[in-house]
Amino acid sequence: MKHKKFKIFIIMICILSFFFTSFSYGKTDKKVVLIAINETNFDDWYSMHSIKEIIENGSIGLMNTRSSKGANVYKAYTTIGSGTRAEASALSTRSFELKEEDIKEIYFRRTGITKNNDEGIVNIDIAALNKLNLEGEYGAVPGTLGQKLHDHGFKTAVIGNADTDDTKTRLGTMIAMDHDGYVDYGNIGMDALIEDKDYPFGFKSNYPKLIDSFKEAYQKTEFITVDIGDISRLERYKENLTDEMYQVHKKKILKDIDDFIQSLLKQIDVDHTMVIVVSPYPSSEDIKSGNKLTPLVLYGDNVKEKTVLTSDTTRRVGIVGNVDIAPSILEYLDLDTQGMNGKPLCSVSVQHPFDYITELNSKTVSTSNNRYPVLYTYATFQIFISLFALVVILLKEKLNKKFIAYFRNILLSTMIIPFILLIFPLLKIYNIVVTYLTIIALIIIISWLVKKLRKETLDNILLISAITTIALLIDIATGCNLIKNSLLGYDPIIGARYYGVGNEYMGVLIASTLVFTTAMIDRFHIRPIWAVAIFIVTTAIIGYPNWGANVGGTITAVAAFTFVSLRLFKVKIKMKQWIVIGILVFCIVAFMAFIDIYLLQSQSHLANAIQQIKEDGFAAILMIIQRKISMNMMLIGITIWSKVLLSAIVILAILFYRPVGTIYTLSRIHPNLSMGWSGIVVTCIVGFLVNDSGIVAAGTAIIFLITPMLYQILLMPNVKEKE
Repeated sequence: MKHKKFKIFIIMICILSFFFTSFSYGKTDKKVVLIAINETNFDDWYSMHSIKEIIENGSIGLMNTRSSKGANVYKAYTTIGSGTRAEASALSTRSFELKEEDIKEIYFRRTGITKNNDEGIVNIDIAALNKLNLEGEYGAVPGTLGQKLHDHGFKTAVIGNADTDDTKTRLGTMIAMDHDGYVDYGNIGMDALIEDKDYPFGFKSNYPKLIDSFKEAYQKTEFITVDIGDISRLERYKENLTDEMYQVHKKKILKDIDDFIQSLLKQIDVDHTMVIVVSPYPSSEDIKSGNKLTPLVLYGDNVKEKTVLTSDTTRRVGIVGNVDIAPSILEYLDLDTQGMNGKPLCSVSVQHPFDYITELNSKTVSTSNNRYPVLYTYATFQIFISLFALVVILLKEKLNKKFIAYFRNILLSTMIIPFILLIFPLLKIYNIVVTYLTIIALIIIISWLVKKLRKETLDNILLISAITTIALLIDIATGCNLIKNSLLGYDPIIGARYYGVGNEYMGVLIASTLVFTTAMIDRFHIRPIWAVAIFIVTTAIIGYPNWGANVGGTITAVAAFTFVSLRLFKVKIKMKQWIVIGILVFCIVAFMAFIDIYLLQSQSHLANAIQQIKEDGFAAILMIIQRKISMNMMLIGITIWSKVLLSAIVILAILFYRPVGTIYTLSRIHPNLSMGWSGIVVTCIVGFLVNDSGIVAAGTAIIFLITPMLYQILLMPNVKEKE
């Protein structure tokens, strides 16, 4: 009997424990303090003793500040609070304390929400902000971080502003607010400032008052944003200052901030608090120099000391996204991160973290700055050489044969450059002049080696496409270490892609694989099944979430490779075959999604897209399609690769008519290679349609069509002659 009563007692205790646990929202001893020091860099931070100590005892990283449709400071703050790249403007972020005159009335008039208390802060433009984001690229919902905190009974606060004499800049609210634009406590009004004629605009932060406000908020809330606005005021005032006085003011302000943070840290129980220090947006000077990645430091509870940050968003050690901050806060407070594109931050141990981050930033900035001039030069060279080759073909009978032979070598060099740009990071050259000279030297060396190894006229094309394909497949399967740092890779400062194979090299890989395999069939008469095997391997490496992780590339590869495979096996391509290709594309993408979500749980771009579709339904599909179309339409007008594509199309159109019978004769000489070229046409069309920057993929892919074709046409009258 006693044993039975004891069992009943235990069951009752478990039920009561479950009941009170389920409804004990907001009962936690964990807190998060986010300190925003806008428009600063690691050099500024390391000059402050308090932050230097945090850096050396915390986890540090470089943060990408990209938002929806470009970037500005308003979008940067809103993105941090949304966990998704967001839209914002000066007229959608105006925030005030409820106790300020007429604010309750204005807020009610605009939102229909009544606030009976005088405590708290509201963004009176929340309706306008929501409308902006309905038209944004990523479906961000402003205030998602604050909303999730409020849903679980947690309180929020924001302290500080960047007001000047004629503008109200109170962007800390954008991080802490909920969906209604509301923050529970804080001080963002005139109390946060004091007049001081020795400071920009005659104002400086009222640091003693901010400390008092922080003490009060720290007792009442679980999340506090401290927005230190003095550097932002200085940056707005910069045009009125000499360079010398700018440095004088900056040094003085950094000393004030240093003292303030030292005082702030004394109020924080770091054993139960995660401290996040971030610069939401770079200064105008850093933007001008290309130094657009801003500093981020985590410190305190649950943070590994002397480490660097990474996340599943970037999969780059030392580089994270601004969208990762909100999920990290929620994860620390044991809340879900659903509805956010960002992923929680984690730490990785490296030797000398600050030196690692400094070197990484320097290398990333140099690569980013060199990327445009080098690629623009390459693309322009490709256009010029291709058009000149067309002229040579049309005037071939009147030109010297030796000149044509030398020119063929120059023409072929355009196919070598993607391979050179892939291996170039191994040389660790960052000076732009030395970069150009080294690339030219490598072109000459590799061209000479290819010519020496050649036995038949087709060997040049075969060797170049082979080394390009093999090198890319090896690099992608081993972590894309070369692609990540290549000038033809992707730029973490732009933030369009951080890992896997980008669209530039995706176009190159699919096209070079088609040329390599079909040229092998013509050259060595191998069975087409071997080409199909290479197609399968290439598709797997492009699509596998831990390797290429390129969904659009997978679709493009399946379509192009299946098309060419059918042609190699003498199957006529009709509507039925296109339906089969479509079904195959769907099945392979679904298989990759299954691996990503259920086996790897790596949450790549594909998994994120599927999660977004599950949450938002057909609207998410429309948003993805709209983003891809708008991105391609924008790039058509600005990227040099669209000119490469257009010039190639013009050249192909002319070659179909002049010289008469040229394309037909070429297809008879190299029937299988011609099928490979037709596959590149499919690559360009499908790649353009299914990728965000499909015009880029089409532009790089078509190089492996137009260059070998022009080269072989120049050889046609002398196919058996040696160069």
